[in-house]
Amino acid sequence: MNLQQPIIIAQDVHKWYGKFHVLQGVSLIVHRGEVVVLMGPSGSGKSTFIRTFNALEEYQQGRIEIDGINLTNDLKNIEAIRREVGMVFQQFNLFPHLSVLQNITLAPTWVRKWTKVKAEEVAMQLLERVGILEQAQKYPGQLSGGQQQRVAIARALAMQPKVMLFDEPTSALDPEMVREVLDVIKTLATDGMTMVVVTHEVGFAREVADRVILMDSGTIVEEATPSTFFQNPKHDRTRKFLSQIL
Repeated sequence: MNLQQPIIIAQDVHKWYGKFHVLQGVSLIVHRGEVVVLMGPSGSGKSTFIRTFNALEEYQQGRIEIDGINLTNDLKNIEAIRREVGMVFQQFNLFPHLSVLQNITLAPTWVRKWTKVKAEEVAMQLLERVGILEQAQKYPGQLSGGQQQRVAIARALAMQPKVMLFDEPTSALDPEMVREVLDVIKTLATDGMTMVVVTHEVGFAREVADRVILMDSGTIVEEATPSTFFQNPKHDRTRKFLSQIL
């Protein structure tokens, strides 16, 4: 684990939906090159929390800083942060009318102002990296769910982010496709990518995470290394959660 300096700092983050207090003073520091896995029951606030890191969700109280940029309502700051933070969702969110290659080159040509040649060169390298180079000219509807999610990962990587956020990236996939997507995410971890991953995939968390965190009712209940988290958790709430998923 690289402890040089934090890249994500979240301090006492609160969020309400109306009267529902979905994040209740959550604090987290993620260091460069670290892989943090968030687990917890449905409705615990974990997806909402990581969506605050790139302003897909606003927060009402506390402080979030990404790579030295303070995340406020300032649009310039939000745009700067979104350039550095890649996100992969449960649903693949690919443009169905664009080819795989066009899906990946769209943002770099618009946002990074790359030439078409450079964007396509990088896109092809990324498709090779995620193991689907031969699908470049196909459309999302012609691909399996696992292949579409790998395109979504390649698309996020095309912006050359400093941080990758994954929000339950395998939960919409058929079981036999889960492995191929997790293998790609594992490769990113090996390459030193800073990642925050919301998932219920215990094997992945054990193997890849530097830290595993349990969220429940908008708070962090437990935070530990994978071996401690899964074998010797401190909190009853963690033990109960693990008994339901292991």
